[in-house]
Amino acid sequence: MHIQITTSTFGKAGNKPIDYLKKNGVDFKMNPYQRKLTEEEAISLLQGVKGVIAGTEPYTENVLANLPDLKIISRCGIATDNIDLRAARERGIEIYNTPDLHVDAVAELALAGTLTLMRKLSVCDKDIRTGQWKKKMGRSLYQKKIGLIGYGKVARRFEQLLSPFTRSISYYDPFIEQPESSASRFTDLDELLAISDLISVHIPFSKENEHLLDADAFKKMKRDVVFVNTSRGGLVDEDALYTFLQNHTEAAAYLDVFREEPYSGRLTELENVLMSPHIATTTKETREEMEYQACVNLLNNLKNG
Repeated sequence: MHIQITTSTFGKAGNKPIDYLKKNGVDFKMNPYQRKLTEEEAISLLQGVKGVIAGTEPYTENVLANLPDLKIISRCGIATDNIDLRAARERGIEIYNTPDLHVDAVAELALAGTLTLMRKLSVCDKDIRTGQWKKKMGRSLYQKKIGLIGYGKVARRFEQLLSPFTRSISYYDPFIEQPESSASRFTDLDELLAISDLISVHIPFSKENEHLLDADAFKKMKRDVVFVNTSRGGLVDEDALYTFLQNHTEAAAYLDVFREEPYSGRLTELENVLMSPHIATTTKETREEMEYQACVNLLNNLKNG
């Protein structure tokens, strides 16, 4: 059995997924580029392949149309917005993901980014490395009003991590019809944007919510809001965010995801922006288990298919 691995970090966190493949006699090839594939690279690399351990590379209608042998896409992660699900369904391609293993890592990164941003740790570190000793005036997370956009597993775990700091937490989620039993308060998006000191995004990307956080949304936020996105870059109008942060230097943003990755846009010019290269699930423990489960999903269904 031959499979292709396209996720660029495969095996770096630990040997468990590789050992599993070898134990099951699987012939596999790694991503030779060690980065996210383009459409053309995916088409070339996946010729003749029945199953793929997939990352965030694009599985568009064009890509899938050029891969007639592909039967299973096993995502190492939860999101499937990089896959044209309609085109996959029409071609009988099965899609699997790892929906639970990322939760702790993503929530922890959201908290780490929040605290780093609010206490200006990255700026302080940069100052010291350049010979400056400046005591930056940060902000406390204690008793701040928190707004969660989306109230799935990651948001709820983030809520738990925030509980020692504050109990003033509101959430907006269009897919939850009734407020759930929790410490958080259900509200509409406009109110959440207006009252929150910290806004954290935890929803999947779709064409319907593209640029949900646009110029109008940022105008409704507090002038010193802390904005965090560890979900998907397409949810945010990055030009609108840039303008907002440029005009409101007391506000700040932490971004782990971007519309185009790798990111090299104007947000890199601003001191009140903290960025990381899409590392939300990149912990040793999380990556090893996600890669292992993606392998199990793929092999179990290839054998049954």
